[in-house]
Amino acid sequence: MSEKNRFWSSFPIIAFATIALAGFAYLGGYTRFMADDYCSAYYAIRFGLLRSIWYWYITWSGRYTAFAFDWLILTKTLGPYGAHWIPPMAITTWLIATIAAVYISLRAIVPRFATVSAAIAISASFVLAVIVLSPDLAQSYFWLNGMRSYSLPLVVMSIYAFLFVWLVPHLKSDGAIWLTCIIAFGLAFANGGFSETMAALQPMLLIFITGLKWLSNDRKTDAAFKILAAATLGALLSMIMVALAPGNALRKVQLPPSPGLIEWMEISIGAYLSYLQNILLSPQKITALLGAMLVSAWAGTGYKNQITLRWWTVSAQIIGGLVLSFICIPPAVYGYAAPPPPRTLSIAVFPLVAFWMVASFLIGSWLARSSRSSVRLEVGLIVLATLLIGVSSALTMIYVNQNRSTYIAYAQKWDAMDAQILQARANHQAFVNIPAMFNWAALERPSDNPKFWATACYSEYYGIQVYGPPY
Repeated sequence: MSEKNRFWSSFPIIAFATIALAGFAYLGGYTRFMADDYCSAYYAIRFGLLRSIWYWYITWSGRYTAFAFDWLILTKTLGPYGAHWIPPMAITTWLIATIAAVYISLRAIVPRFATVSAAIAISASFVLAVIVLSPDLAQSYFWLNGMRSYSLPLVVMSIYAFLFVWLVPHLKSDGAIWLTCIIAFGLAFANGGFSETMAALQPMLLIFITGLKWLSNDRKTDAAFKILAAATLGALLSMIMVALAPGNALRKVQLPPSPGLIEWMEISIGAYLSYLQNILLSPQKITALLGAMLVSAWAGTGYKNQITLRWWTVSAQIIGGLVLSFICIPPAVYGYAAPPPPRTLSIAVFPLVAFWMVASFLIGSWLARSSRSSVRLEVGLIVLATLLIGVSSALTMIYVNQNRSTYIAYAQKWDAMDAQILQARANHQAFVNIPAMFNWAALERPSDNPKFWATACYSEYYGIQVYGPPY
């Protein structure tokens, strides 16, 4: 199939996936502060960057990068009135970074053959699949505290992937390699500080990738291996830093005792099977996953003579995706003594989709090399992929349309509430009564109890006693 034909073949997939992603970005445009966002912003303002990180580290959680994000974004740049820009910007940045990483990777296989359209099709279907497969979209992508802990690190990982595939071929001297190693160490350390789930997954992910690189490169320690090894060390240090936070013990007091080993594994395996079942039984999710895999397989057919497979390569990608996504669950189960909150599993989706798409790419290359008619194979794959991505995108837009009025209503109600509180404070009132702030993320809201944490967070942030109706 010529490059021109590949472009027009991939165009419907690009259009469908982009429309669906635009729908998610549109919903994110109605994001407003709620629940924990007020606490995060208040302490960031009160203590500043380093002291606020330390405060949360000793009293609640080791998410040092997440709290740095709160200080930078919620108080110093966008603030509460620019919060609606964060989800659309994150989705757009994620897509661009993924396109750049995939395009450079394809060019590394055959410099003259890689097409931008194939990179865009793979990347758009990948980002769409990761978002759609996330068990709790509202809390993972549109609630600021959830987004910065469970979705933003995925965006950062795609940016790191782009930097890696772009920089490594240009490193000529030992000094440049070691400097890049130091940077990779720091970046991995920073990314692990977004959440406990990312801190647990990232080192295992990097160990797996580093091992694959070492085995596929005849056990040579080249520049890429050294950089991956440095990033792995940074990720391991991040995991230790997050795990040792004194705030973890204080938060654990509020939770049930950790289960024993057998019960721990039973809950973890049960939660993972439920997570997979949720994907298999959802038409929107399964079509997005299968569509993304077929897009990747179609792209792989264009490299039938350039990829040499080893007997273990494809199976390693498939099993690796399953194992790495499972790794996200046991740490949370140990803390909660129950299945983890669904919002945390957006991180588990990333390795599952990424490695299964890589496996599909390799399978597509092998099928094209073994097939008598590679053109028929390409046409079959792209037609089926288009149908699946089209169905998933249509279901996504139905989801967006069904929820848009709820998001718009909350945004309007929040704007009125914010103005009401600010006016009451300007009038030097002792307190202000606000309406019930029901929200689409099903998070806590202020009540008539001044000691209730959500009431206290609103009051401290605004500098006036805020009361909501009892519930």
